[in-house]
Amino acid sequence: MASSIAPKSRSSGPSGITRAYLFLYNALNLATWGFCIAYTASLIPSNFTNNTLPSIFKQTFSPYLLVTQSIATLEILHSLLKLVRAPFLTTAMQVASRLLLVWGIMVPFGGQVVGASTTQLGDYAYLGCVGAWGITEVIRYGFFAITLSGNEVPKWWTWLRYNTFYVLYPIGISSECALVYLSLGPAGDVSELLYWGLVAVLAIYVPGSYILYSHMIAQRRKVMRGKQRAD
Repeated sequence: MASSIAPKSRSSGPSGITRAYLFLYNALNLATWGFCIAYTASLIPSNFTNNTLPSIFKQTFSPYLLVTQSIATLEILHSLLKLVRAPFLTTAMQVASRLLLVWGIMVPFGGQVVGASTTQLGDYAYLGCVGAWGITEVIRYGFFAITLSGNEVPKWWTWLRYNTFYVLYPIGISSECALVYLSLGPAGDVSELLYWGLVAVLAIYVPGSYILYSHMIAQRRKVMRGKQRAD
């Protein structure tokens, strides 16, 4: 669900133009994700009361979420060019999973599995994705932007960076899997190949997400132990 891409540490990290670029990149993503999550959240109370949750998808997905999430494609390039420490394969997998949801599910099946005329499971799954992705990315990009600016990240922000993941990752993965599952019917109407492709995605997605989740938990615990010793 959530990418774990990190800029190189200040001591061995980028400098000059590269550092400035990474700062601007993270600051831009902080702003766009902040807008997405705030705008979506502002629409929930009235649409929930009026039982018009599907309209949230229509108001927030394109261009806001679509463009914001698509910008993350650059992170694959960052990893490939060694601008950040994140492994290329892990980065590509994490970004690809999000792109699958926005371009492979929400674009072709928006108005069917999510954003239809009546409220359905897909609308709640969409909100789960926006919430989990948005909160995670605001924390993550904010963390990196502060680091690249040369300032010290507040301890409470560091705590959020390494702990909210435990809750947000399962919410995001569950919401993503729900949208893929709900898309099987419409996908089958388009192409049998597409249908079985999504079945294969689910077969890989669930165990793969658990393995990645366990791996990232171990990484975060290691980082936090290092920070505690440094303090």
